[in-house]
Amino acid sequence: MDSQRAFAGAVLEQGHRMLVANIDGISIDEALEAAGGFRSILGIFKHVAGWNAVYYSFAFDPEPRDWTQADWPRGLRDRIEPTSEYLHELVDWFETIYERWLGALNTVDDLDTARQLHWGDTASLPEIVTLVAAHWMYHAGEINAILAIRRKEAWEHMEEVEENHISTVGHRVRPPWMTDDEWTRFAAERL
Repeated sequence: MDSQRAFAGAVLEQGHRMLVANIDGISIDEALEAAGGFRSILGIFKHVAGWNAVYYSFAFDPEPRDWTQADWPRGLRDRIEPTSEYLHELVDWFETIYERWLGALNTVDDLDTARQLHWGDTASLPEIVTLVAAHWMYHAGEINAILAIRRKEAWEHMEEVEENHISTVGHRVRPPWMTDDEWTRFAAERL
């Protein structure tokens, strides 16, 4: 595998990892949270999954399909169903297209040829992959912020930053990589 192909795959994988880490295990109540705004986590994720399908189609399909032609779960483009089942269908749709991205990257012969984008410009496949992964990561951060507000969470223990006027004591969270034994020792020493 050449370095350009490996890098493109790594960029997609990192974007995927960040996005999925933020939606993994969320409840439907959390998914419907908009933190006082108009964009729920479910809606944001649906937006990401839809554009994922469009970018993929324009990069690889002989006859690309735009936003209005995508295979929306349950055929719902302009609305959602506020159910766990629907959320899981969106996740499955996203994952299916993600797997297509990885497969296509491994089999495509030419990474450098300009490919059509949905707004009329063209870009090479590594540039398109960068756009897609950046889009995933941008919205992963948005989802993370909504969840932190809803859960009233601050930083992970040992990653605190000075908040100046906001005390984070009692709102820090256990890092996901910390084992039970490490957490027990950490809590005994510092909490």
